[in-house]
Amino acid sequence: MRKGTTWSIFVIIIWIFSLVGWVRCIIKDVNCNWDPIGKAEIWYTIGVCTGAGAVIGWMDIKDN
Repeated sequence: MRKGTTWSIFVIIIWIFSLVGWVRCIIKDVNCNWDPIGKAEIWYTIGVCTGAGAVIGWMDIKDN
């Protein structure tokens, strides 16, 4: 493989993981216990709205 092809595959894999993380963030946000609102609900909502869900979606945030 050429260097450009390897780089393109790497970028595509990163995009796929980011998209999956964002979708996971949406799912976790919808399935949160919203009574009372805690830190998990806040972080997942911020992640969905800003695109940071690509990373936050892979985290398991617990409400205490």
